[in-house]
Amino acid sequence: MWRGGRLGWGRLVSTAVAVMLCVGLARGTAQSQVLAELLQDYDVNEWPDAEHKHPTTVRVQMFINSFGSLNAANMDYTIDVFLRQRWVDPRLRLKTGQKRITVSNPEMRGRIWKPDTFFNNVKDAEVHQVSMPNILLRIGNTGNVLYSMRITLKLSCILQLENFPFDAQQCNTLLASYANTDDVIKYRWEENVPIDLPDNLEIAQYDLLGHSTHEVKQEFVTGNFSGLLVKFSLRRQNGYHVLQTYVPTILIVSISWVSFWLDPNAVPGRVSLGVTTLLTLTTLASGTRASLPPVSYVKAIDVWIGMCMIMVFGALLEFTLVNWLANRKVAPDCQPVFKIPKLLASFDEEVGWQKDQEGEEEKETGKGVEKRDQTAARAEDELPKTPTTYIGHARAFDRLCRAAFPGGFLIFNFIYWPYYLTHQTLEATTA
Repeated sequence: MWRGGRLGWGRLVSTAVAVMLCVGLARGTAQSQVLAELLQDYDVNEWPDAEHKHPTTVRVQMFINSFGSLNAANMDYTIDVFLRQRWVDPRLRLKTGQKRITVSNPEMRGRIWKPDTFFNNVKDAEVHQVSMPNILLRIGNTGNVLYSMRITLKLSCILQLENFPFDAQQCNTLLASYANTDDVIKYRWEENVPIDLPDNLEIAQYDLLGHSTHEVKQEFVTGNFSGLLVKFSLRRQNGYHVLQTYVPTILIVSISWVSFWLDPNAVPGRVSLGVTTLLTLTTLASGTRASLPPVSYVKAIDVWIGMCMIMVFGALLEFTLVNWLANRKVAPDCQPVFKIPKLLASFDEEVGWQKDQEGEEEKETGKGVEKRDQTAARAEDELPKTPTTYIGHARAFDRLCRAAFPGGFLIFNFIYWPYYLTHQTLEATTA
């Protein structure tokens, strides 16, 4: 009995599977028959409303699956998008009571009229093929058609880099019909959600501030074409460039100021420090410019790098001057043209400065000869000997640069950062 029951259940299951297969084949056969009947007298070269002599309205929706970062060097960006187009084709009304039919056969899809949509500013495009071609063609019972495909697009975007890296950009996506004029196809955005974005959408180095949709009309010598335009407003994030460019250059410029604390005659140390910082800054600037297009106008990063170059090169030139002063001989019985200010003089130089001041005052009062006789022996012991070079002037100039260079760089920062950050905010607001 047990064996008989097992055989009975096996026959029952086999019968059920056979029935399901038959039903599936029947449905598939029925769907193929319906499509064959619909396409029997169907002309793929005529648009759906050709009989009524008015254009077919194609409603478009785009779901942005991912948004790639902007490539500044090539001036383009990449998006992964689900392009969904809807229109009504009265010739495809279902008369069998079915609600909809999904056309999976590529040959059948090729026999149905579809809008010849293309992207005007596209550089490269690819329809996804894994694991099957990502194309959907669905026909409703009233003749409404949904045509959806997943495409990766590389689109051109003309970047305005005057304020780079504190810039805000606007990138466009423009689609239109390639061959059919506006008396055949009229493009319209989907009324409810024309552009659909995921909640967790992130763009490397950029913030997506918003988007706007527009309907456009393109006029060429071949005719007038209907089109759609979407504008994406983007603002660059500053964190990457601050850490990779601005902080290192500030440190390099600060290191170049160390030479002001070295002796004017320390030639190897000051030369190696100046040349090393200059070469390091040049290498860093070259790496920054390598990721940018060779535009002819000055960018914000160029202003910064240029100022840093001036500071580092200025420190190297300052060493040349103070080394020349430190080794220049003082001519006998020659009064220096420039006297060291008391604020910049060291103790020995200040005593010498006082001695010169006293000598001038004594000459003016006519008592200098008598006073010099009385203090000759004491002056020889107390006052330093007359310097044979302008080493005092060189050291005083170093002390002046210790405050002048950092102060000038600080003033530049107080002007640079508010100016460009304000411009970035204004651009993002008006974009």
